[in-house]
Amino acid sequence: MPSASSRHPSRDTRMLVTVNALPLAVGVLLSCSTPLGEISVYGRLTLGIAWASMQLAVLIGGTCWYENRAASSFDPPSGTTAASRSAGGAW
Repeated sequence: MPSASSRHPSRDTRMLVTVNALPLAVGVLLSCSTPLGEISVYGRLTLGIAWASMQLAVLIGGTCWYENRAASSFDPPSGTTAASRSAGGAW
């Protein structure tokens, strides 16, 4: 039976999904409306391409943020050293 913590996503996971779901939903709406996606933003840069680029940046930034948060939650306390860990010291 899964533990209570594995059944419910952590706050960081919910944040990552929410931050990436909002741009994805807007991207889907833009892809359903060709005239909206073809609006010129700057020169030949269209709203669809600008939004897709922004969505990619949010995905990469959010993933890096989540990875750093996940890695820092598994770091041992700063009071422990490699020698104490190898000698069976407490984490």
